[in-house]
Amino acid sequence: MYLRQASATPHEDVKGAQITSASVVEDLIYHLELARGSYRDTPAGLARLSMLRESNILKFIRNSSVMRPGYYIGIDPRRKLVILGIRGTHTVYDLVTDIVSTSDGDVTFEGYSTHFGTAEAARWFLNHEMGTIKKCLHKHEGFRLRLVGHSLGASTASLLAMMLRKKSATELGFDPSTVTAVGIAPPPCVSKELAESCCDYVSTVVMQDDIVPRLSVASLARLRNEIIQTDLMSVLEKEDWKSAMELLMNAKLVMSSVQDVARKVADYANFRSRTNHSGILTSENSLARADNNPPISKPTAVIKNKQQNPTLMHEEELFVPGTVYYLKRNPDTQTSISNNGSKAKEFFTLWKWPPGQRFQKILLSSNVISDHKCESHYNALRDVIKGLPRSSSDDFIF
Repeated sequence: MYLRQASATPHEDVKGAQITSASVVEDLIYHLELARGSYRDTPAGLARLSMLRESNILKFIRNSSVMRPGYYIGIDPRRKLVILGIRGTHTVYDLVTDIVSTSDGDVTFEGYSTHFGTAEAARWFLNHEMGTIKKCLHKHEGFRLRLVGHSLGASTASLLAMMLRKKSATELGFDPSTVTAVGIAPPPCVSKELAESCCDYVSTVVMQDDIVPRLSVASLARLRNEIIQTDLMSVLEKEDWKSAMELLMNAKLVMSSVQDVARKVADYANFRSRTNHSGILTSENSLARADNNPPISKPTAVIKNKQQNPTLMHEEELFVPGTVYYLKRNPDTQTSISNNGSKAKEFFTLWKWPPGQRFQKILLSSNVISDHKCESHYNALRDVIKGLPRSSSDDFIF
């Protein structure tokens, strides 16, 4: 049973090629900083955390509304990029976007299943911010459009990239082939077909035990069945497991019970937004508060065929989009256990997985929450670089 396996060997079999290029890792750190900066309160905070100068941050929307996360638009002259950074779960409005997994009918893109809340957020940007982005691309000739985000923002950025790639240059006013996306720790949000089809322009970073890329109605149902069959006391003896277990034991029930309420809130907000000519829902009562460790998204899978049979709850398997870069935690066999009995040291390696990989099992470890944080990804990517050889082509002061 995989609960016991997670306790004994808390990682999945890694399939793919190990990354040995420091430049690839540094590129991922660059995009992680852009995603992490979207949680800041001000453009100045974003500039301090990323490689964007404050003068190059053209738009910074801190507040969220239902189906529209906070975001910013900036330019990076060094890399010739126009950047749309989309924030992850940060306010009560973002939480509703996460929770809503289905509308009255099937939710599809190009005939394939998608996460409803994320798809609606992506459509908002498609309908309301393409004019600003088009002006930026026209003003800065030769620049490309890069979409970035963490958690909810990662899945929204990926779906938006897919939508833009399906448009023509005439429709967009710019070349759709210049659109790419990098997502950090996204929830599963697309079908396997879509996950594979976007691998050339969408990249995703997943850290080993992060619960969010594995979190769906289907995976929670599997976990529930596993819990029923497992002697948890033999697995969960440590104090640091308690908070993770409390979350997981109640997650499926909570997700199922609040979806109807969330849909009603979303419908009401969307109705109200039709009277708002700016297209942006105001959020004066937002619960937003910036901190260094953004909260966690709680994605759910699309439920199909609800209209035909309300009692039929078909749990669609969803996948993380694009090419996957997987951060794997490894025990340091060169480091012995210290005298005080603490664990042996660990180090990280980075692996490139083919698209369409499904994180179908929730691995119960004490890292299921911490592995989702931007800070944890940042520290792990830095650790990967520490284990890579220095390139002879790099320039150094000595």
